[in-house]
Amino acid sequence: MVAMGSVRLESVRAEENRFRQYIVSWSPTLWKTWGVICEWGRIGENLRGVRLHECADYDEALQLAAKVIELRLRHGYMAH
Repeated sequence: MVAMGSVRLESVRAEENRFRQYIVSWSPTLWKTWGVICEWGRIGENLRGVRLHECADYDEALQLAAKVIELRLRHGYMAH
């Protein structure tokens, strides 16, 4: 059995008034595909954005989630 999951990332730079969070989740859909859900917003507030990517299978979803996480890490986010 394959598992769904999520990773929460934060980017905090108080001197720039930057308090951001980014959540990447992956889970099966009702149509036997997989979805990668990306949500973002300011820490302590409601998330302001969401994007859903549909993937054919679990491996594709994991690869996409890993790419999104890697990009966020390169932009200064840290796993939380």
